[in-house]
Amino acid sequence: MYVLTQVTILFTLVLALSLTVERFLEVLKAVLAIVDDRLKWRHFWTQRAEAVKKRLESKMGVFEYVDPKKAAAILNRFEKMLLGEKDGYTGTVPVISGDMMRSAGFKLICKFLGIVLGIVMALWMQIDLLKIWHDAANTQMMGNIPSETLRMVISGIAIGLGSGPVHKIITAIEKKRGKREGGEQ
Repeated sequence: MYVLTQVTILFTLVLALSLTVERFLEVLKAVLAIVDDRLKWRHFWTQRAEAVKKRLESKMGVFEYVDPKKAAAILNRFEKMLLGEKDGYTGTVPVISGDMMRSAGFKLICKFLGIVLGIVMALWMQIDLLKIWHDAANTQMMGNIPSETLRMVISGIAIGLGSGPVHKIITAIEKKRGKREGGEQ
């Protein structure tokens, strides 16, 4: 019972840390947006969009021979992966804008800082989710990653990615533990 309590407390801590990272990143995005507006970085983002447009035009000469609707579907898929689902443009001509570049840049900066913050937290608090996974699954996965520090870095990456990935990891660990306990009875 004591081990179950310890694991539950650790899972709660990890989930709380991932939510803390997410909230910190939301505040950071708001601060970046204010700084972006005050310093008039829109000119920088527009220049970046023009540079990317020129690079894509030179690299994607093959699209001259492809149906515009099919090309747009591919590029819109890339845009959805990069920026997420959103309402807005549904035309057949792909658009690269300064706002798109700014959004992608901010997203990249925030993901990187979130991962760094998650790693720092995991190392500071000595959180090792892979050890718990190993104990729950009763497998030899630990043989693949013998370094405790590396396992904590991987746990930190999971924390830095946010509560969604952490929740999936916790759910998978609980399922493995449930299967193992179900098989032992």
